[in-house]
Amino acid sequence: MSNVCRDLRFYLLLLHIMGLMCWHFDSEHCQLVATSRSERYAVAYAGCILVSTTACFVFALLQPSRFHIAIYNRTGNFYEAVIFRSTCLVLFVVYVILYVRRHRHRDLIQRLLRLNRSCVGSCTDQQFLHNIILYGVLTILCFGNYLHGYTRAGLATVPMALCIVVYIYTFLVLCLLLIFFVSLKQVMTAGLIHYNQQLCQGNLASGLRGRQQILKACGGEMNECFGILMLPIVALVLLMAPSGPFFLISTVLEGKFGSDECLIMLLISSTWDTPWLVMLVLMLRTNGISEEANKTAKILTKVPRTGTGLDRMIEKFLLKNLRRQPILTAYGFFALDKSTLFKLFTAIFTYMVILVQFKEMENSTKSINKF
Repeated sequence: MSNVCRDLRFYLLLLHIMGLMCWHFDSEHCQLVATSRSERYAVAYAGCILVSTTACFVFALLQPSRFHIAIYNRTGNFYEAVIFRSTCLVLFVVYVILYVRRHRHRDLIQRLLRLNRSCVGSCTDQQFLHNIILYGVLTILCFGNYLHGYTRAGLATVPMALCIVVYIYTFLVLCLLLIFFVSLKQVMTAGLIHYNQQLCQGNLASGLRGRQQILKACGGEMNECFGILMLPIVALVLLMAPSGPFFLISTVLEGKFGSDECLIMLLISSTWDTPWLVMLVLMLRTNGISEEANKTAKILTKVPRTGTGLDRMIEKFLLKNLRRQPILTAYGFFALDKSTLFKLFTAIFTYMVILVQFKEMENSTKSINKF
């Protein structure tokens, strides 16, 4: 387990394979090295992705009728077309951001890898392993849903192949970034635990200094590097989330499938968006940084007063720093913590209601036209 997850090496390998973060990891010096070969690989891979996503977007824009599912309603087909084009666009944007900001990402991740090594007492290898196992299981579920769903829905061969390839690859890329982001947050949490333990042992200077460095990275580079990535990813998940329930309402519950297919489509539709939502909930619920940062105040209040300059240092620190909450945001648009979950699910339910209303309007129009 340690060899697989130590220093996030398996994550870095997957990110390198997908052309997201193409660096060589120097284990001895705990450095991420960008070689000329890796730079060429990053350019070539990003170029291929940009060309492919642009081609898929243009094809879907010029040939929308080929993506229509005969058993679906007009509202559903329009909604599916919007999702496909948005997916291509988000994938395009993510690769552009990662390539343009690759040096900033390398510096931040390298600093956090060194932090992970220094916090041996708060090792997070087990959490890293659980994250990657969850990622693998959800990928299998996602692949099964897309393959069976589009096959049984009767989509034509070429658009079906495009949908499956684009959606599966997008899930692999975006959810790998989400799970990597979660792991980096766990590294920062482990670092805060480590420095809080130092404070408990009386090492105030080193403990407070280390704590401040982590919180500075959290509110600064972490937001700058990953906040801008989380914005399009969360927006895409928010757009896609009602698709499964809406397909269920529009086809399965209206008896558009035979008895032999109804149960399978019911299961697929019910779990269609589950992998995306599980990843999103995991990313937003993993909030140990704030919890550990707030523990510092309790630790400092228990430090015995000596009547020396140490007391003034503690009071000054409490007044200046503990009011600053370490908040990770999607580039300032919303907080990446548990407080956002309720708002997101409210928005998903709202979009679902709007789609159903459009569907009912479509049905009403068809009924009127018959007379």
